[in-house]
Amino acid sequence: MDLTSVYRDKSSSLTSKVTLALLHLAIVVGVLWILFGNGSSIIDRMIGIEQQTGSTVRKSVLAMASVLYFLRSFPTLFVFMKRRMPWSEVATVAVWVGIFNFLFAYIGSRSEIQFGVAGILGSVLLVSGSVIHTGSEWQRHVWKQKPENKRHLFTGGLWNFSRHINYFGDIVLFTGWALLTGYLALLTIPLLMLCGFVFLNIPGQDQYLAERYGEEYRSYANDTARLIPFIY
Repeated sequence: MDLTSVYRDKSSSLTSKVTLALLHLAIVVGVLWILFGNGSSIIDRMIGIEQQTGSTVRKSVLAMASVLYFLRSFPTLFVFMKRRMPWSEVATVAVWVGIFNFLFAYIGSRSEIQFGVAGILGSVLLVSGSVIHTGSEWQRHVWKQKPENKRHLFTGGLWNFSRHINYFGDIVLFTGWALLTGYLALLTIPLLMLCGFVFLNIPGQDQYLAERYGEEYRSYANDTARLIPFIY
């Protein structure tokens, strides 16, 4: 998929966005079934392992994480995203969202590890990442509504700390979500996201922004971290 052409196409793609939202809702229902229904036990039997039941606190927090991420997707899809969403992207995102939601829910539902400090830290990171992502997008959206800002690049607010602060927010969010499961091995999920942003999303977006805003973007890029504030 040519990412630069996707960024240039400003068609609404309402049908594909609604489809993704409905698929995401179905995923959340599946997560709740795993956490509070008999989904976890059925999966245990299917793969032939001993059944385990994690704490109600952990399962409740994991459920809230899944619901929060679903709710956050609405402004992203229907307010902030000003470009076409191709069907190939709908399929890719739906599969990815399903994988990490079900993986976090299933493994977390079996965790007998104490919720403790890691769980509290995970909760803080989850909320912080959500605020960073949605807050930064909202700042840019409000600024873009002013006629005098049309065709100009927004570099204020949280975007002053990173050219892709919204992606950084996602990394923080998913790091927290992984910690909520009680299994540090699941930190590979935000690591995979980081690699995807660095090697796939960001290069195409940087190219598009350089073409659209020219020297305005190049000057901003020279003075601002690419992804992780003050580091990279």
